[in-house]
Amino acid sequence: MDEQIRALNEYVYVKYVDGMRVEDIDEEAACAQLHSYFSQPANANDPECVYLGILAFELGYEVEEKQVPYFQMAKRWLDHHRVLTGEEWDAVDDRLVDLDEFFEEHGIEVQSEAIAAEPTVAPVVVEEIEDHGPMMLIPAGTFLFGERKDEINLAPYYIDKYPVRNREYEAFCRATGYRFPKYWNDKRFRHPDAPVVGVSFADAQKYSRWVGKQLPSEEQWEKASRGVDGRPFPWGEDQATDEHACFGQDAAEGATAPVDAHPKSPSPYGVCEMAGNVWEWTVTAETDTETVHVIKGGCYNDPQPLLRSDMRLEAVPKDKFENIGFRCVKSA
Repeated sequence: MDEQIRALNEYVYVKYVDGMRVEDIDEEAACAQLHSYFSQPANANDPECVYLGILAFELGYEVEEKQVPYFQMAKRWLDHHRVLTGEEWDAVDDRLVDLDEFFEEHGIEVQSEAIAAEPTVAPVVVEEIEDHGPMMLIPAGTFLFGERKDEINLAPYYIDKYPVRNREYEAFCRATGYRFPKYWNDKRFRHPDAPVVGVSFADAQKYSRWVGKQLPSEEQWEKASRGVDGRPFPWGEDQATDEHACFGQDAAEGATAPVDAHPKSPSPYGVCEMAGNVWEWTVTAETDTETVHVIKGGCYNDPQPLLRSDMRLEAVPKDKFENIGFRCVKSA
């Protein structure tokens, strides 16, 4: 993607999604530039078009005499982003609700202009991708799962030795044109070998499919972390130290660490960083009033009890937090 277009997308994200103060630019000119870029056939299927939709929506309130055409432009590109990604995102969904109410209130019929949509992320075999990290074999058999230590039997599988790092996720974004994650410009989380954060469940799935892998189930994640003997931590019974994990930091000032920074982190299978640093998405889902996914592992600002391998929290699929990352599995 052109660096100027990327800079405009980041401007829109920071100002209108994160709600942070930025130096103002000529937003009508920026909108025209983004519209020209994403209207080109080669760029029309880039999910980053969402930022054109968001900017057009905001301009509809700022430039009253052009409100209707800007709102029509916003709906076109926000709808298109939803088709491309299949993802729920408040920044898109809330604006579409407002747009639909506006058009209904003013009796305006809007037909979203058809935009050719082709998949922007296609699976490829791991061997064709440079530096997506080593995987460790988890053999078939039973292990003790959860706080109750139930016996669970799993088929063999491979799991990433480390959580997906910033350098690997950046390669995915640059190769596919996919949007960069939230917090990408926060220096606390930007070390190339630190786990990527600020990714939703859908983001993690898209990366996993692109490298020919999947996200782990809660059971797969936990067996890789604690082995077969029901140990509380990947390394055993000992309490965590700075050699074991990244944890216990201040939430506002703390930071993630490179994935190879803790020599005592490996599990019985040699899988690293499964306690602390970042919580990790799993495909295990539960539904009550809404669907949530189990996350595992604890993070850089958690106390020691949350680092236990049997600990589990839940996250809404669209959550993009600075303390959630992921790793992948594939069949053996």
